[in-house]
Amino acid sequence: MSDYVNSQFDPTLSWKDLEWIREESGLPIMLKGIQCIEDAKTAASLGVDAIALSNHGGRQLDGAPAPIELLPSVIDAVGNSIEVLVDGGARRGSDVVKACALGARAVMFGRPYLYGLGAAGELGVQWALDHITSGISRTMALIGETSIKNLSSEIIVKR
Repeated sequence: MSDYVNSQFDPTLSWKDLEWIREESGLPIMLKGIQCIEDAKTAASLGVDAIALSNHGGRQLDGAPAPIELLPSVIDAVGNSIEVLVDGGARRGSDVVKACALGARAVMFGRPYLYGLGAAGELGVQWALDHITSGISRTMALIGETSIKNLSSEIIVKR
């Protein structure tokens, strides 16, 4: 199994390959797997359209920081020069609200949908989506906000 997994990664990829990818595709580019401020800055300086802070669910490098932990310092470093998304760790609507309050443009989900699919097929996926969206609505109501755009880091209590 490890031989197969290792064969899926190209160790020769570098930042220089972004130019070729952009020319060939003509599409916006989002890099997933950003785990440090330096890579976020490099991506922004090379004109990447968006980045997704991700530790790949903690499966690849279990000591990597959670995306939500990186988010404030990455936002401070890149500002509005690039869209920043969070991938990993979000399980409910309140997690989406927290990430957006800290500056994320969006939050990516995988496991809730996968769990829903495994438990109840298409209906389970719909339940997972409903659970997340109702959690966002409930959290917004409880904090007295009507728009994600109005959120700021001031609503986050740090322990």
